[in-house]
Amino acid sequence: MALFSRREAGARLPADVVTRMDLFGQYEFDSTRLAPGIDVWSQLQSPLLEFAQADPAGFVEALVAAVRPGGGWALYGASRTIGNLIAYDYEHPRYAEVRMAALEFLRANGVPPKFLTGGDWDFWLRSRTGDEPWLTGAPLPPADSTRIIPLGAGELRRLAQVTSEEDSNVVYVRCEPDGTHVAVVEGRKSDEDESRVHWDWLRADSAYALYAHIGDAFQTPTYWVAPELAPFIPLPRPKIQHSVF
Repeated sequence: MALFSRREAGARLPADVVTRMDLFGQYEFDSTRLAPGIDVWSQLQSPLLEFAQADPAGFVEALVAAVRPGGGWALYGASRTIGNLIAYDYEHPRYAEVRMAALEFLRANGVPPKFLTGGDWDFWLRSRTGDEPWLTGAPLPPADSTRIIPLGAGELRRLAQVTSEEDSNVVYVRCEPDGTHVAVVEGRKSDEDESRVHWDWLRADSAYALYAHIGDAFQTPTYWVAPELAPFIPLPRPKIQHSVF
């Protein structure tokens, strides 16, 4: 049996639209989650275009009604589909409903805001209750209780490995002669060149301040984190993993 069925006669949405939205939602969040052999446009988006353009309001109402019961990735796929095929600033109560439901799905699974699109983040800020935070992270550890082993001038110390891949980026801390601390990244030179190179990433007056900057940038733990950096990462590992981390 084919993964995607032909649209039934007289139907405005494909019978398997929820499956398509589930797959599209995962793809939009992280393209590496999509199974090989699926063409995103021709299989997940193009079959919906005619309906979306001919009757935007009817399309939104039908699509939201289809994905609402199961929730999950299909919500996110539907939200992104409406934006892709109609407009991300399209005003319709059902679009706002599914967009917020999709974001709450990601939020409930601990996904940090750095993995949201700029438009979705702005939408959530406008729609949230008061000044409710997306996620509540741990505060910075007190400076007088952190155990950071001092580095000598020019010394490099490994702090984090971003992914489990052999060619993953690795983050080090380096102490400059003037006491400045620098986060140094080691990674591939390019997609075409596998040779490893180093580049300076972040800089601060102290190791404590630098670790705070790194923790804020990471938001959640990477594949491996040095024990002295771990207290500076405010959020736990999300239930939904992104290939970037």
